[in-house]
This record gives sequence, C-alpha cells and structure tokens, in this order.
Amino acid sequence: MAYKRGDSLINFSFFFQAATFAVFYVTWHVAILICLIAGAARYEGRRKLWKFKGNAILVSNHTTLFDPVFISGAAMPRTIWHTLLESTVTTPVLGTFTRLLGGVPLPPGMRGIERIVEIAPRAFRYKRFIHFYPEGECYLYNQEIQPFKAGAFYAAARLDLPVFPLVTVFSEGRREPKTPFARKYPKETLVVLDPLYPARFIRRAENGEIDMDSVREFAEAARTLMRDEIDRRRGQNPRWGTQAYYKGKMGRIRGING
Repeated sequence: MAYKRGDSLINFSFFFQAATFAVFYVTWHVAILICLIAGAARYEGRRKLWKFKGNAILVSNHTTLFDPVFISGAAMPRTIWHTLLESTVTTPVLGTFTRLLGGVPLPPGMRGIERIVEIAPRAFRYKRFIHFYPEGECYLYNQEIQPFKAGAFYAAARLDLPVFPLVTVFSEGRREPKTPFARKYPKETLVVLDPLYPARFIRRAENGEIDMDSVREFAEAARTLMRDEIDRRRGQNPRWGTQAYYKGKMGRIRGING
C-alpha cells in the first residue's frame, strides 16, 4: 500500500478503497469533534455543494492542520479527494494513512497537474470533488490570502469543471486575544462561495492550447472573491478577519515534507 514516486496517484483496488471508506469515516468523526471544540467551527453556504450535480474542483486558503477535516465536512455525505505534497505521501505509515483518508499526492510542476487530469475521470467514480490549496503552503491563521498558483485552475480548464472557492474566515471571541481568559484559538467559519466556470475566463490559441495568462486570470478571480468575502465581514464587524492569531507560514517537517 505504500506510495512511491511514479506509482499511480490513487490506489483504485477494491481492498484499498474499502479500507479508505472505513478509515475515513472513523477518523473524520473524531477529528471534526476536535475542530468544533477548539475552533468553535461552523459552516456557511454548504447547500451550494449539496445541491450541485456533477463534479467540481474545490480551492481554499490553507490556515490550519485541520483544514482537510473541516473541508471534508462541507460536502458530507459526499466525499472529496484532497491533493497534498508528494513528499508527505512517500513518508512510511503517515503516507499510507493520508492516502486512506483521501489524500492524493501532487508531484511537483505542471506534470503533476497533468497526472491529476489523467486520473480524474476514474477518480470521480469514487468521490465527487478534488480539492487544492492554491497558495501552496499553510499560513497559520492567516487572513491575507497569498497569490495563487495556477495548477488547480489549469486542471479545471482541462476538465471543463467549475471551481468552488472555499474561504476560512476567523473571528475573535468576546475578549481581545492575549488578554486573560481570551480564546487561545480564533473562531472559524468556512464559507462556500459561488462557483466560477472556466468558459468565463479561459482563452485558447489557434492550435487549441490553453492560454496560461487566462488561467492566471481565472486563479486571481477566485482569490479576489475569497479576499472580498473576508473584507466584507471585516467591514461589518472588526472582530472578523482578524490577524491577531497569525503565526506565519507553517514550517516543513524534516523527514516528512521538509
């Protein structure tokens, strides 16, 4: 079951997929309970995913280690493939565990995106969505969304699938951070925004190749929607969109993804 570079990105065998089903649902219920207690987490706009018929690409800002758990809950009972660093999946034991939870290794560069595109038709037989973190890194408790990489949006263009932006918005408790009895972690709300469709952005050259400038415009449109949602809430209440808990870019872990 261990993944090695060059292997199929997803193990489609019956036994692995059966194990995936069991491991995911047991682990998810424990992990989401931790999220709800620690982050006072909640959702807005989940019906957009529940009512959507077909397959789609999901993108989100990456703000905590528990993002995959919380994002999975947005679509439940439908399930999601979560892309992650290939170096994480090659780690013994942890790599297999992440794959059992629906993790898909993303090889570096555009070749990695091409491999995702190649397996997507088969992958969608098992799960409805494929999720990407277009910032490329985890920025702990960040509300200033970093520039997006184009890979997820190129995949959406190649597959002709809509992109649903999901944005995590943090808010402070009643007491200011770093004061007695204040919350150690911010309150967390995951907002599902309206989908963006490739046809609105993508241009092609005369030979049919996708114009990468249009892909980057697609990516920036999604980022702008997410940033505007944070700013809108911040304008309504200064406790929303707080940067008071920001801890910077999460460091890579030596021997795992560093």
